[in-house]
Amino acid sequence: MGAMFDWFIEEKRFNSFAAAIEPLRVAAESYISDLEYFYGYCWVCDGMRRMLVRSGAMLGNNPSLREGLLCEGCGLSNRKRLMHSAILEEYARTKTLQGSVLLLEGLSPLYRALAARIPDLIGSEYLGDDCVVGKEYEVPTRGRVRHESLTTLSFGNGSLNLLAHLDILEHVPDYRAALRECFRVLKPGGSMVFTCPFFAQRHEPLIRARVKPDGAIEHLEPPEWHGDPLNKEGILAYYHHGWGLLDDLRAAGFADVRLGVVYDVFSGFVSNNYPGGGYGLMLPIVIRARTTSAKAMASGTKHAI
Repeated sequence: MGAMFDWFIEEKRFNSFAAAIEPLRVAAESYISDLEYFYGYCWVCDGMRRMLVRSGAMLGNNPSLREGLLCEGCGLSNRKRLMHSAILEEYARTKTLQGSVLLLEGLSPLYRALAARIPDLIGSEYLGDDCVVGKEYEVPTRGRVRHESLTTLSFGNGSLNLLAHLDILEHVPDYRAALRECFRVLKPGGSMVFTCPFFAQRHEPLIRARVKPDGAIEHLEPPEWHGDPLNKEGILAYYHHGWGLLDDLRAAGFADVRLGVVYDVFSGFVSNNYPGGGYGLMLPIVIRARTTSAKAMASGTKHAI
């Protein structure tokens, strides 16, 4: 078993859900934010665990609970424990397709936790433009890991059952090309599950920066840098994504695209704790994109690659 998701395909139902849980969210997160540790049920460890509330990431004076609530057992944050459940749920559905599973993490506690449950899991990291996709490299103090890039994956057409990545898409200048590449490598009936900072009050993406024809970066908004365990300087965010991202996934070829939410205080699945709510508030969500709809799968229809 794992976390129980509510799946949404459009904004109206999601907004109704968000409004319904808002009183609980405000009360629960105000209480949790004042704690050093929170005791909750970890679906990765399958038991009650102590969770460190503060990971170091802050939103003003509020601890970021999306990156916090680190389980002392598995070492995974709120966001990564949620993805663990989403990945295993899709793996159970797709494992009969006789392909591989790719996680675009290979040196993390999440990779190790999933490798114990998914025998055919392939882990990778993005190591830089000068590296060759599909090749392994030594990362100082971390070990050897395969290099992959979301825009130029080394895998053949229709070779993967499942592709998963966490908070990468906002850092890809041509993210639509990345979505098409992800669709290319997935089998008919395959799935992609991922997280990215999702701004539910937006439809079209906010373009924060773009790459000019000469390769220089033009900043259209104040630069926003996110933490990266393999790059001490951090990584630039090019976009704030909203509901238009689901349309972009459909345009890339995906037939069944949904936003999944789990709000479960007992399991430590809460929002990012953005001060005052509003534009920056992010509920605990994942995005799921399947190459073929359930109706098409039932009738034996396959998509063209």
